Amino acid sequence: MADFEDITGWREELAAFEKTEEGRAFFDKYSSWSPTRPRAPKLPYETILHFAELFLRHPEVLEALKKSGAWRDYLTANPDFGRDDEGFDELCPWADNETMYDFERWYAMKTQIPYDGNLDPGRRLAYRVATGELPSLAAPETRAYAEREHSTDIAFSDKGAK
Repeated sequence: MADFEDITGWREELAAFEKTEEGRAFFDKYSSWSPTRPRAPKLPYETILHFAELFLRHPEVLEALKKSGAWRDYLTANPDFGRDDEGFDELCPWADNETMYDFERWYAMKTQIPYDGNLDPGRRLAYRVATGELPSLAAPETRAYAEREHSTDIAFSDKGAK
């Protein structure tokens, strides 16, 4: 597996990869929304935990995670508030949301996992740990939460995972 101790330059590395034929093919292979491309397979729980751990270990992405997660919580609590409402653009942490998306793509690139946005459960677990809603990534409560909330997205055994 790739080295994740020092993530300096991750944005530049992703941008360079996205400009290559290999990068375009990699990110075009699967899609969670396209009717013509297949979905990526479920990722193993261990992969989701490793991805989540990186958020908790690296301050730059942890801060973006907290802001983006708080925004998601706000939108969930206020379902009638949307893009057309006054103040949406000012309140939305656009840069933090972009950081989340890019970091997810960078991780997929580094690990070469089948990817179509299927790392979102890892982001959600990290956010819940960062805010104290879950005690730690290793806690049994975290696995129970993941099984309850993300069983359609995570492989909890070797079945269905690649």
